[in-house]
This record gives sequence, C-alpha cells and structure tokens, in this order.
Amino acid sequence: MKYIKTALLLAIVAAATASCNRKPVLPEFGMLEIDTLVNGPENGSRIEYRFATIGNAAKSAALQAIEKANIGYFFELEDFDGTAREAADSAIRQTAAELLPPEVISGTYEISAEAAPGMTDSLLTYTISRWSFTGGAHGMYGTECHTYQLSDGQELFLADLFTEAQLAGMEALLRKKLYEEYETDSDDGLTEQGFFPEYIALTENFLIDSSGITFYYNPYDIGCYALGAVEVTFGNEELAALKTAGDGTPSAAGTPKQ
Repeated sequence: MKYIKTALLLAIVAAATASCNRKPVLPEFGMLEIDTLVNGPENGSRIEYRFATIGNAAKSAALQAIEKANIGYFFELEDFDGTAREAADSAIRQTAAELLPPEVISGTYEISAEAAPGMTDSLLTYTISRWSFTGGAHGMYGTECHTYQLSDGQELFLADLFTEAQLAGMEALLRKKLYEEYETDSDDGLTEQGFFPEYIALTENFLIDSSGITFYYNPYDIGCYALGAVEVTFGNEELAALKTAGDGTPSAAGTPKQ
C-alpha cells in the first residue's frame, strides 16, 4: 500500500502518487438535494438528503472509487453500483419497507443526512451528519467521517497513518484529554458523568484537517445518550510529539507510519 504524509501529520508533504507522475484530478463537487414525504397507511416519513457528489468523477478512476464509496456510506447501501440518484431512490424504498407497514407504530418519522467534503493537501475528507426519529423516547444523531487518498481513491485508516507504538501513545493521551475536559482524574469520575470507560479507545471515525485530527464519538459509542456527542482533537504539535521511542513512550518529534 502507498502511505500518504500530510502537513497535518508532522508537516511532511510527500503525496502518494499512482503508477505515473501525473497530478491527481481534483474533485469538482455538486449537491444532490432530495426532500420527500413517503406515506403509509398509518404513518409517514419525511426524508431529506444533501449528498455532496463528485461531478467530474468520470475523469479519474480514483474519483470514481471515492464517489462509489461515498454513495454506499451516505445512503447505507452495500455493494451498490448505481448513481447517487439511483441510490437515493433505493434508500427511500428501503425506508418505506422498514417503517411504513401498518404493524409499525403510527406517526411521522424524520430522516435526514447531509454530507460535507473537504480537502487537506492530497487527502479528500467526507463528513456525513445524520439525524433521525423513528419512534421511541428521542431521536438519534451522529457524525461519520471518511478520508481518502486522491492519488488512488483508497480510504485511509489509523493503521495507514500511524505506527502501533504511536497509536498506543495516542490512546493514552485520549483518556488524559477526557479527564481534563470533564474535570476528573479517574475512570470512576468519567462513569459518574455518563461515560462507559471500558469502551474508550481510538476510533476510525476521525476527521483530518489543517489543525490536526479529530475523533468523533456519537451517542452510545463511549457513553450514554445524555452525555451527547464527544469530540477529541489532537493538534499538530501533539501529533509531532507522538513519535515513539524504542520503549513505546512518546518523544519530542514524530513521523507518520512509513
């Protein structure tokens, strides 16, 4: 696999490239907006989609791969090969099948999803924000992030960007940051505020931008619903300090995984 180093990750700019030296095609974004109401015998569902589509995806195999992945994530469809509009129609039909039969509790449901793309050096980031109410005591919301290499369209995960030792140091720092943010010095203190300490760990739900890397934890990921969403950011200086020494302890400078 090719690994990418960004200014974010310790200020090293050395973009991964494909088999040739041509610069990757930059995405041109458009917005597919859908607002509809699907009615059933006893209920209905308001659906709002704001899908950030790559209008020039056909110009690059990498962009095509990213667009396909984004369509699947956004509309929550597996192995889907159609267009964004076709995916939206499929998702709406799926919603109708799941929520609108007469045996489902009557009422009006709400489902909305919005996507926001971003660029950091040679990385493309894609953030999906969701909100839904499909019955119960409250609605559900969440943020979902994906990061891709523009050179080949491959999605990046933590193991592509950091060594195992760096990840161990980040996980220790993650808990320390939560202690500081929630004014406690122990897992017991976090528990009192609604956290599930046994589930606190680095997540693949992260966003990279010019200031650093932010980890997103949605309700129930590491705490109760009342705790709300939790965000933890590692700034560039903190990332630079996470180059691990031979014993796995953080040192003063670092580089991403080679």
